[in-house]
Amino acid sequence: MKKIIGYLKLFHVEYFNWVLYLFVALFIAALIAFNYYFDFEDSYIDSFYGKHVRALLFFAYHALAFYGVLLIIWLHDKSKMKITWQFLLKSAIGLAILGFDRSVFPFISKLVLNNFNRVDYRFYFKILYNLYGLFTIGFALFLVKLFFDPKGGDGLYGLKFRNAGIKPYWIMLAIMVPVVFIGTYLPGFLEYYPTFKRSGGGEFASFHALPQAVGIVLYEIAYLFDFLNTELFFRGFLVIGLSKMLGKNVVLPMAATYAVLHFGKPMGEAISSVFGGYILGIIALYSRNIWGGVFIHGGIALLMELFAFWRQ
Repeated sequence: MKKIIGYLKLFHVEYFNWVLYLFVALFIAALIAFNYYFDFEDSYIDSFYGKHVRALLFFAYHALAFYGVLLIIWLHDKSKMKITWQFLLKSAIGLAILGFDRSVFPFISKLVLNNFNRVDYRFYFKILYNLYGLFTIGFALFLVKLFFDPKGGDGLYGLKFRNAGIKPYWIMLAIMVPVVFIGTYLPGFLEYYPTFKRSGGGEFASFHALPQAVGIVLYEIAYLFDFLNTELFFRGFLVIGLSKMLGKNVVLPMAATYAVLHFGKPMGEAISSVFGGYILGIIALYSRNIWGGVFIHGGIALLMELFAFWRQ
């Protein structure tokens, strides 16, 4: 835990500036207010579900957050950041991968699940939804690393077990237990969680004469894999992968981009994701490892599921 606190102290001593953080906070707040006031993602972007243009819209939405914060940092102190064409190309490819990942699932599900019965289709649809990122994020970033960072020593953008140091994250997770519990009383929480209730897992278990617990376990295991893909992209690629070009300047843009990822969820979760993503980004920047983030992120997600089950 001391090491993590040390990372946070070191980052803020070297980087924190009230004026910069104020303008970044106002920009992110404006993004959040715009999305939830106009219900932009759910009502507009998702209206193109199953169409190729949706990938471009997601790319543009995330790019607005990422490059918008970068512009604020550059305007604040132009001497601290040098933008190169290599950085622009690499970051744009990464954001394109994210846009593709967020829009391609309708095509994958039709290809893979076409011949299943209604009950199995619904459940396997949700399982596949949480697993397909292993290809669209994992394999895609593997190719990016081969092209841009073939000699990098951080594994696949922090996906290495060396120096993972999971022990401090147990403490962080324990601290989050009461916070998550209080969050279950926020408006809209029980409408969204547990996510299992929309998976058809109960019907799947009954259809195959299995205990409902089997459906829950299968779904929650697959659900956790989605957080591995998330950490690999946001803390792995956007922080570890791009920090070699921009140093500490990558953390704030990543946190803003991460907030956009949550715009389809309750607003409280989108707001909290800024702070969570920011802290995990600093840890990844110094540790050059994402497994701690995978543990804490997945752990919080399971707590939300468990508390939602209990509340219901």
